[in-house]
Amino acid sequence: MNIVRDHVAFNIENGEYRFVATYLTEPVNQAVIEVFKAGEIVRSFLWPAYKIWNIAAHADDIARGLESGSDEGLKIAGDTGFGGNVYQEQREGGPK
Repeated sequence: MNIVRDHVAFNIENGEYRFVATYLTEPVNQAVIEVFKAGEIVRSFLWPAYKIWNIAAHADDIARGLESGSDEGLKIAGDTGFGGNVYQEQREGGPK
């Protein structure tokens, strides 16, 4: 998959975590979300561009989930409200 970064939408800190969302030109309508702890990437994944602000809104939930070894916060952020979810479990490697 060809990933072409456009610009950073947000770069926020929440406790020990930093969340960076970057819009992409390829793939279209996607963003890459990178979650850092102590300067190291702990998660990197594609996310629908229209829904990136749910990452910022649920940063507390995501951080708590990661601390407990759970994806629950990401599932909350990915909830569509219509019985679906945009979150997919992370595969090895993640986007670059």
